[in-house]
Amino acid sequence: MGLQVGAGYFGDATLQSSTPNVEIIQPFKPADYSTAVTFAAYKFSFANQDACSVLINDATDAIFLDADQGFTIGFEDAPIYSFKIVEAGIAYNCVGAYI
Repeated sequence: MGLQVGAGYFGDATLQSSTPNVEIIQPFKPADYSTAVTFAAYKFSFANQDACSVLINDATDAIFLDADQGFTIGFEDAPIYSFKIVEAGIAYNCVGAYI
């Protein structure tokens, strides 16, 4: 397993409330990334206060997360470039490291 060298970190400054099927990773894309460059998280942690379903990397089958279950990936997992919450009004926050 190789060492992953990232470019930086991102995260929410406060607790967020979801809007259905709206991207939560791409808004953190740094200004110096061109539109042609895929912004991807190689480390990502999502904390949900409420039960919800999420879509990862444009999947069409949602993954259910129970209240306070959360979701985390590390450098050994496939990077995430898209993460959407299916339901409205889900309290959450996220933090990650990007390539």
